[in-house]
Amino acid sequence: MRGLAALPWSWLHAFGRLLGHLFWRFDAREKLTTQANIALCLPELNAQQQADLVRESLIDFGQTAFEMPKLWLSPPEQTLAAIVEFDGEALLKQYLAEGRGVLVIAPHHGNWEVVGLYLGQRYGITSMYLPSDNEAVNELVRLGRSRSGATLVPAETSGVRAVLKALKSGGVVGILPDQVPKGAGADPAPFFGHPALTMTLASNLLQKTGARALVVYALRLPSGGFKMVFREPDPTIYADDLAQSLAGLNASVEASARDCPAQYQWEYKRFKGPSRRSPVR
Repeated sequence: MRGLAALPWSWLHAFGRLLGHLFWRFDAREKLTTQANIALCLPELNAQQQADLVRESLIDFGQTAFEMPKLWLSPPEQTLAAIVEFDGEALLKQYLAEGRGVLVIAPHHGNWEVVGLYLGQRYGITSMYLPSDNEAVNELVRLGRSRSGATLVPAETSGVRAVLKALKSGGVVGILPDQVPKGAGADPAPFFGHPALTMTLASNLLQKTGARALVVYALRLPSGGFKMVFREPDPTIYADDLAQSLAGLNASVEASARDCPAQYQWEYKRFKGPSRRSPVR
């Protein structure tokens, strides 16, 4: 991983494209999952359009994988220098100037690690992470994500207390909204028109703190750099009714995915659990 971290972005992206082509060529699990998700979520695309998007998504998935060592292990300045475009950051600055806490909703779109590194340096973000059974992996993730100034807290009771405190004090908190939580803490809500288990934490945090929410993602540019995008969420996310708020959360993720479908992580089995029979086993 340290060897990969020392390589230039162009090399990492070339290796990632190769990995994506291998996933496509050999009908890997990632390909089958991506095909099922795109067919389910984007039925308006014809067969050729869906096949093209599957291939593009697998290539992007491979590039994201090869970027991780550089993001976790190289100096943060190298990553921050690769962010060359910004769209909508004034929204975040406005809310902070008003003394409002901001809940950053960072979907698995583009490279979410870039989002954490940037917001950690600029705004001292507090981020939750799901601990692995491998402590060496946990240490790598904590080190990689905290190097630019982010505070990492586990996705458990102590972590929830920490993010509540950060939001109530007008800070910035980051959450990955499109993972299926383990155990409790999720209810079914529509995602691209189909029920999917959706975390309740984001909605509960907004209700308890009065914080504002922003959808933030970092898109990979053809030049090799990144574009940071800040967007208002679907207003329904602020609804008092939990079901409506969860629908607003998923609608916000949908909007980001439609902004650049090839860079959304369709390889993740979002439609799993008791809410529906998954098309992929």
